[in-house]
Amino acid sequence: MEQQISATTAWIYSVLFAFLPYVAFGIFIAGLIWRIRHANPTIQALSTQFLSNDKMIKWGSPLFHFAVIGVFFGHIFGLLAPEPLYIWLMSNETKRLLAIIMGGAAGIVALAGITLMMVRRFTNERVSVRSSFADKAIVVLIFVQILTGLLGTYVTSQSPLESYMTIDHWAQGLFIFKPDSWIHLLDTSLIHKIHILLGFLIVIVFPFTKLMHMVATPLQYLFRPNKVINNGSL
Repeated sequence: MEQQISATTAWIYSVLFAFLPYVAFGIFIAGLIWRIRHANPTIQALSTQFLSNDKMIKWGSPLFHFAVIGVFFGHIFGLLAPEPLYIWLMSNETKRLLAIIMGGAAGIVALAGITLMMVRRFTNERVSVRSSFADKAIVVLIFVQILTGLLGTYVTSQSPLESYMTIDHWAQGLFIFKPDSWIHLLDTSLIHKIHILLGFLIVIVFPFTKLMHMVATPLQYLFRPNKVINNGSL
């Protein structure tokens, strides 16, 4: 990419999109190991108290969690699958179309689920009173992240194919430790950059929040029947 880049711009992009990703995942892995080894009872307590009998969580939680699983694996394939792995099956244009349709659908379902969960946390007096600032902040953060993802999907649908592929090139460059991969994001839309940075923030805080229940016995969490709780916490 032949483009005049100032030293300040290069420094900012290299910090945010080349250095920060490794820091974020380093904190994530270290925090995950620490929580699993030293705070397992807390993880179990958080997951067993997450569900209650009201309709908002009954509908919101499955909608959010199942959709997020789809979004997660969609991101893994969309960002990290090298072109030789899928080009015999589909073109890059088809891959982008699938990302727009399937990613958009999963994002809408996830947004509906997290909206129900967020409204419940803020409007259900029993839950709101017993929720910490961090409990409320992480729900809002996830809501904003999903919203920016949907906006990014719309931008992708209106952009040329080359713009879509630049994010793949950046992610795959990071995966093979290319320090200058951030160059691919110079012309990427602002909404995509915000979505990426919010994603790193979620990765950093993940091990230290109630999101840990998504790692601790996820299948048991998703398929067990709802439980009535008396303390109102999530």
